Amino acid sequence: MSSPWHFGNTTVRNPLRIRDGLTVLKNPTLNGNLIGNNQESLFAHELHKAGVINLGTQPDFFGRKWRACFSQLGFITHKFKRNLNPGQADPTIEEAIQNHPELGLTGLPYQLTPSGLRMIEAETVQEQQECMLRALLAYEIPSAVEPRNGEVSFKPFVFILQVLKKLSTLENPLGLSQVEMGIVQSYRDHSQVDEVVNDIIRHRAERDGVTGRVAKRRVDKTLLERLGALGGVQGTSIKDYADVNFRYPRLTGLVSHKRKRLVISDKKAPVVDAILAEGPNIIGIENSNDYLLRLWKGAELPTDNEETAKGEINRFRQLLIDSGVNETLIPEIPDTEDVAQLNQIRIRLEVLYQQVLEKRYASEQNNEEQVKETIAYLKKIDKQPYDEEAYDIDIEDEPAYLEWAVWRAFLAINHLVNEPHEARRFKVDQDFLPMGCAPGGGPDLIFEFEDYVLVVEVTLTTSSRQEAAEGEPVRRHVAKEKAKVAAATGKPVYGLFMARSIDNNTAETFRIGVWYTGDEPDFINIVPITLKQFILMMEKYSSNRFDNKVFRRVLDTCLIPRNAHAPAWKREIEKVVEGFLN
Repeated sequence: MSSPWHFGNTTVRNPLRIRDGLTVLKNPTLNGNLIGNNQESLFAHELHKAGVINLGTQPDFFGRKWRACFSQLGFITHKFKRNLNPGQADPTIEEAIQNHPELGLTGLPYQLTPSGLRMIEAETVQEQQECMLRALLAYEIPSAVEPRNGEVSFKPFVFILQVLKKLSTLENPLGLSQVEMGIVQSYRDHSQVDEVVNDIIRHRAERDGVTGRVAKRRVDKTLLERLGALGGVQGTSIKDYADVNFRYPRLTGLVSHKRKRLVISDKKAPVVDAILAEGPNIIGIENSNDYLLRLWKGAELPTDNEETAKGEINRFRQLLIDSGVNETLIPEIPDTEDVAQLNQIRIRLEVLYQQVLEKRYASEQNNEEQVKETIAYLKKIDKQPYDEEAYDIDIEDEPAYLEWAVWRAFLAINHLVNEPHEARRFKVDQDFLPMGCAPGGGPDLIFEFEDYVLVVEVTLTTSSRQEAAEGEPVRRHVAKEKAKVAAATGKPVYGLFMARSIDNNTAETFRIGVWYTGDEPDFINIVPITLKQFILMMEKYSSNRFDNKVFRRVLDTCLIPRNAHAPAWKREIEKVVEGFLN
């Protein structure tokens, strides 16, 4: 074993924010201009303004950490020469890009690379996953960007895939837990996969030899402390590194999250096999120019080969046909040798197949266990006690997981007219976990039922800030959707506003329920409820399944006493929620 490694850094723990951070960096005042405390602080402030980070008391620190993550993964160039002045080219970059004008690089450190620009331009989840896959496949340590004396280069991501593949051949192929990732990251040699797996098997045996969650956690803690001692860091650092190393591979789309473990994604298994068949394909620290070019462009993928791309198109076409999709709606293989065009078709097919899988996921949400899990997530977000023995829940982004949990709740209530992916405005990954919050400019969730449309807005904002942040946009979103639905179907539109607590000023705004378009008032129906009240409704749903028509009657009943002042209206809403289905 050796010193532990990790992708990026523990400050940029969530790779789902990388694209947003790169988008901020595209600003001409920052791109290629991140030298010095002032520019580092400016970068951090811009990240904060864009909602990417919550700025602390050391903005230059955050700016440096995000910059370091981007340069390590090749999304921006690196600074090699010490004491460069702003606007001065780096000789190492100039040497690497010589004779490569197609890269569009000028020699400046911290300039967006083709890989970084590709990530910014990636609109679909599948495109973002391919960008991260190219970055992680190119990434080697040590390297010209991260030099270490006396060590041979290896590829962390390929190493993880090798371990996952080996684990999948075991009699009980559980996948890889986050604690077990601590073992993986303590090795730096592709020839030691068997040793890693044997260490994991020994840890599992020790863990299985004790009873109860507390005892098992003690075994995990002992392992992390031992790995930390061997690697010269604290056991808590091993856990932090493992957390990062657990998250980044998932953004490639090649691995999935199954019972809190990493496994190779079934639908991407052929691509994984092709990568592993090729081997690590290490350039090595002695060939720094070649490495930098690959890092900044992004590694080649098996699907960059015409034959492989066509094979993947055929495979996804067959998956769609086997799923019952009308063959006439499935794109054919174009008569072309243009790999870029072939991969456009392949990605379209992947998107279509993901939507098929999302329908299956949606249909499963009214299963008793899924409903209970959704309630457990809602309770954790609302700081309520829940069955931690049954549901070991980690929430990395509370606002995103709140939108996701409410989406799951209404998928359970079911009978949607619109598709599950149309009902949410946030993106989900290959496991249908949230990749962030819904973007601005529209509601969080839109559920169309047979005889009405429900626009849902959720927030963790409280106190008087709530009305300032949510009062205008929520009314605007509901009014806009009402006008759109009136023109299309004429169905009535309701708004549902949900928060941990409802400020009286927010309730008053929704009680009045008016939105002006010019001089014309539009009266809109928005019901504010607390997260606790919604949880109560879902607990009633768990024991006495109601449908969306019943939910509409609850909304109508809540709207009847809206002539009362806000505090009184809130009390009446609470009575309605507590009393329905009794």
